[in-house]
Formats: sequence, C-alpha cells, structure tokens
Amino acid sequence: MVRVLGLCGLLALGAAGGEVSSSVLVLKNGQRIGYESLVREGETLFLRVGGNSLVIDASEVALAPVAAGGEFVPGKEVPEPVARLIGPNAGRHNLRPELIQAVMEVESGYQVRARSRVGAIGLMQLMPQTARHLGVNAHDPAQNVEGGARLLDMLVTKYEGRPNGLALALAAYNAGAGAVDRYGGIPPYRETRGYVKKVLRRFRELVNE
Repeated sequence: MVRVLGLCGLLALGAAGGEVSSSVLVLKNGQRIGYESLVREGETLFLRVGGNSLVIDASEVALAPVAAGGEFVPGKEVPEPVARLIGPNAGRHNLRPELIQAVMEVESGYQVRARSRVGAIGLMQLMPQTARHLGVNAHDPAQNVEGGARLLDMLVTKYEGRPNGLALALAAYNAGAGAVDRYGGIPPYRETRGYVKKVLRRFRELVNE
C-alpha cells in the first residue's frame, strides 16, 4: 500500500519519529523511491518526495541493497566466484541483489561461458553490441555482471514510475526498450512474456527465503 498524504501531515509527525538519512527506498517488488526525508512511526513510513508526501507500510520495504564491497550470500546453487559479483554490483547500482541473481539464473544458469543461439554472452547474457555500448568486455565475468547490472539499473529507472515498472524493465532487458515502448507494455512475444514471469517468480522466491 502506497498512498499520498498532505505535506503538513508528514511535517507534523517528523518530530516524533526517527529520521533516516538514505535517499532511496527499495520495495520488495523492486521499485525504488527517491526521497528527501523519511520518518518511521511504528510500521508506517512517511516520505517527502519532491514536495509531496507518501505513506508506505514498512512491510512493503525490502532491506537496503548491499553496499559496494558488502557481503551477500545468494545460496548454495550459485558458484562461489559468481556469488561474489552479485552484492557489490547491487550496491553500486542500487538494485536488490536478489534481482540480479534472478536475472542471472534465468539468463545463464550461472554459467560463465553461456552463449545463446542469438549470440548473447556470459552470466547476464549481454549481446555484443550492448556490451560495446556499455563499454564492457562481455567475456570477462566481472565486467559482464557489472554491465548487466548497469543496464538493469537504467531500465528500472526508465520504467519505475509506471504500473508494473519492474516487469517492463525485465521485458526491456529481454526484448529491448524499443519493443516495450513500441507496444506500450510487455511485447506479445512468447519468449519475453515467459522470461518476465520466470524472473519475477524467482525474484520473489529469493526475497522471501
């Protein structure tokens, strides 16, 4: 539940609660909300966002993304060298580490040398032209994950203000932002729709583990 409140209500409650200094709130559905100030009263969060106010249930908020260099333990199914790439890139690009893991799992099954039939490369399955645009070497696992996380960050930012923004970002990761914009939503491609469902399902599983 996210609802708009009058600014006076937020300011009146500000003195009673503890103010949080971070500037981005990450919800369990992957949405990110930038804010100027945040006050918690019990299980309710009051945010000041661009001169307006939002009220959010604390139960909807995810843990903050792992900071660059921080520790994230993704589970036994992820090979150790690969696991070490997830947390720092989540922190660097302000993403849930579980989202990066879910995309990686569906894209490549954590296989460093994965290559798709259309030529996508590595853990995050970057197309060669995408890797060039991002300025990364897709064959290098660390650069592959950094490039994929950066692309995912850009797409989440592009669509996060729209309904089902995370689903649109994932569809754009799979089919390209041009296709999402052309169709005004998730393109009617069987592969893309299946991909979005798989990643969202795995993401929610990881968040709730």
